[in-house]
Amino acid sequence: MRYTVRAEGRGRAELPAYGLADAEHQVEKEVVRALPSARVEVLDVQRTEEAGRIVEEFRVRYRVLVAAEVEADSPDEARRVVLRDFRAALEGTRHRRIEWVKSDVS
Repeated sequence: MRYTVRAEGRGRAELPAYGLADAEHQVEKEVVRALPSARVEVLDVQRTEEAGRIVEEFRVRYRVLVAAEVEADSPDEARRVVLRDFRAALEGTRHRRIEWVKSDVS
């Protein structure tokens, strides 16, 4: 049977950037590159150091909303398969530690 799984994840990343907007844009771009159907909502951006420099370190908290369709025998199997695929897509990136906090299967 074909199921659609919608998942919500939360993540945090530390990265160098030229400013707040650049830090936000980098996170959005990197997550969407790994999960093309994802929508990224930046929740918070903070400088990790006080001293201003051209390139600064930022800590970005964000939420990811993503959906995928999968063939599976049950809704539980569909959820497991899709979340495993999401984790695999993010492996090797700074976003590999996204915590998947909610998932719905239809």
